[in-house]
This record gives sequence, structure tokens and C-alpha cells, in this order.
Amino acid sequence: MKHTFAALALVLASSCYLVGHRRYGAELSVGDAVPARALLQQPESYDGKRVLVEGTVAEVCPVKGCWMVIRDGEQSMRVTFKDYGFFVPKDCAGQTARIEGVFAICEVPVDEARHYLEDAGRPEGAAKITQPVKQLTLVADGVELPLE
Repeated sequence: MKHTFAALALVLASSCYLVGHRRYGAELSVGDAVPARALLQQPESYDGKRVLVEGTVAEVCPVKGCWMVIRDGEQSMRVTFKDYGFFVPKDCAGQTARIEGVFAICEVPVDEARHYLEDAGRPEGAAKITQPVKQLTLVADGVELPLE
């Protein structure tokens, strides 16, 4: 009985959170998310690890919604979606997102870095890229955004 009550409480808690939220991709873990600020200030602590993070969407791919950028001050990370399996709304910039996936510090190849800037409408910046770019990335299994 004790376990049944605990399981029911967990289901109700996760259901209450989802009321007022849209999910894209896989269901997220229940629990507290790491604030984007904490992750971005100490990225080495999270490199290669699975994380549940919460932060403000600064940019979204205007073509398909196939990537987004989470920014806190001068620090940012690019979020892509596992296996190109889902997209987010192209108008979700400014919203608070909960994202779960694998975080990494990596080098983005020249062509890919140029592609991101071109998609974002910054071809002049894309033309200046001549070598791989160090970037904080998160490959997300799932994303939750608030309902509008």
C-alpha cells in the first residue's frame, strides 16, 4: 500500500507539471532541473553527462525548429534533437524550456558551424568561420515548453 501511494503521488506530480506544458520528443525525468546558468558556468562538470536543464530559449532555427540556443548572459549552448526526431516551434524564443539529454563540450566542423549561422540569418558571420568552433552542446531526447 505504501508503494502504491508513492507511485500514485509521483504520477500526479508529473501530471500536474505537464498541465500547461507541451512536450516534444521523449518524456522527461521527474525531478529538479539544473539551471542553465549553473551548467554554463561550469560546463566541464557536466561534459558527457545526461542532464535535465532549464533555461531561456534565446534563438530557434527559423527554417524548421531543428535546433535552439539556450543563453545566460554571454554563455550559450546549442540544443539539437536526437536523431533529428522532433522539432520545436519556430516561435518559442523567450520561453523557458526544460530539456533532457546528453551535454558535451565539442568542436563543431566548419561546414556545420556555417550552416547554423546561415539558418539564423547571419551569412556574414558564416563566411568568417575558417576553422572548427568550440561549442557547448546538448543533444536532447525531450523538451518541454509552456503552453501559450
